[in-house]
Amino acid sequence: MPSIGIVSDASVALKWFHADGEEEVEAARELVERYRRRTIALSVLDLTAYEIGYALLRGTSRAGAERVAVVLEALGQVCPRLSLTPAELGEAASLAEQYRLTLYDAAYAAAAVSRGARLATMDRGLLRSGLGQRPSELVATLDG
Repeated sequence: MPSIGIVSDASVALKWFHADGEEEVEAARELVERYRRRTIALSVLDLTAYEIGYALLRGTSRAGAERVAVVLEALGQVCPRLSLTPAELGEAASLAEQYRLTLYDAAYAAAAVSRGARLATMDRGLLRSGLGQRPSELVATLDG
């Protein structure tokens, strides 16, 4: 079992399937490759599917429902999905209040903290608060 755990939020997981106009695609995809090689444990939250689906349907790609369904099915095959416990939801609410984050962004941080994992994110609020790291930073620390 890998000793390094990483929780990916939707801003990073989206890059596994969509590259146009995205930053850090290579580093985000490197996390998946390392998970496949079993050098890290990688997971997303159950809410990630909803966020990715929304981003694909309403974002710049304007993907159709069929493509979104394919991506969401593939997401389930990439890595495990986690559900938050009641305690983690409470911690997410505290983090959201403390750092002025949305509850769903804070949920990723709460899941990572409670599981002793790192949070891969491109979200400005999570990065600014120090609760997450960019994929390139995570890959660099894994290599170092």
